[in-house]
Amino acid sequence: MAIPLSIFYYLYLFFILVFLAFSFFNVYTLLRFGFLTLSNLIIVVFYLAVSVLILTISWNYIGQIDWHQSVYFASTL
Repeated sequence: MAIPLSIFYYLYLFFILVFLAFSFFNVYTLLRFGFLTLSNLIIVVFYLAVSVLILTISWNYIGQIDWHQSVYFASTL
């Protein structure tokens, strides 16, 4: 039985989309309903910078994989 690696790629993209949606609402809530102070802005910028860093590193590692390969499982039947 073989499963194409592209399934994991699309699953990864789905989780990135969910992460970006939650991040958008998180930053929106902090800026709209939080106190407009320097510490709040620093937290938002820090969160966005770390998120971009993690997504960039993740994307670089993901880009090195050949997604046309398949994962084979040995059948024990």
